[in-house]
Amino acid sequence: MNNSITALVRVDSGEHIGTGHVMRCLTLAKLLRARGISIYFISKPHKGHCLDEIRRADFKVIELPTSNAQEYAGNWCPHAHWLGGTESNDARESLAALHHTTLNERVIVVVDHFSLTSQWHIALKEALNAKVVVIDGLADRTLKCDVLIDPNLVLDAQKKWDGKIQNNTKLMIGPQYFPLREEFAFSPPTLPQALKRIFVCFGGTDKDNATLFICELLAKWCTSLNEPVSVDVIIGEHHPFKPLIHAFCTQHGFKLHVQASNISSLMAQADLAIGGGGTMSWERCKMALPTLVLAIAQNQVAQAIALEEKGAAVYVGDYSTESKRLEKIQQRVVNVLENLRCSPDTLKTMSQSALSIMEAYNHNQPWVDEIIK
Repeated sequence: MNNSITALVRVDSGEHIGTGHVMRCLTLAKLLRARGISIYFISKPHKGHCLDEIRRADFKVIELPTSNAQEYAGNWCPHAHWLGGTESNDARESLAALHHTTLNERVIVVVDHFSLTSQWHIALKEALNAKVVVIDGLADRTLKCDVLIDPNLVLDAQKKWDGKIQNNTKLMIGPQYFPLREEFAFSPPTLPQALKRIFVCFGGTDKDNATLFICELLAKWCTSLNEPVSVDVIIGEHHPFKPLIHAFCTQHGFKLHVQASNISSLMAQADLAIGGGGTMSWERCKMALPTLVLAIAQNQVAQAIALEEKGAAVYVGDYSTESKRLEKIQQRVVNVLENLRCSPDTLKTMSQSALSIMEAYNHNQPWVDEIIK
C-alpha cells in the first residue's frame, strides 16, 4: 500500500560532521524500503563523506553542490557552518535537483541535519506538499515538522522543545525511537565479568583524532598490568588519520577494524567501550556495554552527562574543548579504568544500567509505520 510514497532523506556526512547522521538515516531508509517506499538521499559530498556507503546499500543519491564547509561561516543557527552554503540556496538546490526525478503521489521529507531550520522545512513542505519528519536532539533552533524524532534521553520533552516546534507536531522521544541496525536484533547482549577487552570507537570519522589519543593512553596503561587487556579499535574507511592509527595498532598489538560490518559482535565480546556521546550510544546500550564517554563535540556533552546520570557510562570530558587540559582527561580515564578493573561488580552494574535504557526498544520498530501514516 506504500508504493505511492517517496521518501527524500536530506542528510550530510564529512570530517566536520561525522558519519552518525548518515548511518542512522541509512537504517531508517532500509526500514522504509521494506515497507515498499521509494527512497532518494539528498546530500553534499563534503570532504570525508560516506556517500559510497549509501550507494552500496543500493539507494539513489542526489548530490548537491558544495563549497568548503570548513571555511563557510553561517550564523542562522549554531551549526550553520556545517552546511557549506546558505540554507535558502540549499532548499532551492534540493528542489532543482528533484526536477527530473519521478516522485510518487505522497512525499515524505526526512531531515537529519543540524544546519537546517524551519525555513528549509517550510520551503520543501510547500513546494512538494510533503510530510516533514525531522530527526534532532539539540533543540537549538526552530523546526517546522509534522513528526519530530528525538532519540535522546529527555527528562522533560515539553520544556526542551517549548518554542522550537508547533503544538501539533507529533513527538517521538527517547532511545526506543533510534533506528538500530538489523544486526542488533540478532546479537544478544552479554554482561561483562571482568575488564579484559575494550572497544574503542569514535565513529567513522574523528577529525580531532580522539581515537589515537585514547589508543596511546591505553597502550601506556596496559604496560602496567599483570594480566593483558585486549583492545579493538574501530574506524571508518575515510577516517582522516587511518594510516597513523593503523601503524600504532600494529606496533602495540591492538586489533584495528576498518569499516567493520560486525559492530554488534565486537560490542558483545567487549567488557567496556571508550567512545563519543553520539549516535553509537544507543547501540552500546542495546548491547549492555558500559562506556567511558569522551565527547568529541560540544553537542554530545549533555547526552554524555545523561548517560552518566543513568549509570550506564562515565563522562570523562570534552575532547573538543579541553585540548589544553588533556593530562586531566588522561588521569580521569586511567582512574576509571583502574576502578573498573578492580571492581567487576561496578562494571556489571553499569552494564545492567545501559541495557535498561533500551528496555522499551522494539526490534519491529512500529514507530516507522507511524511516521508514514
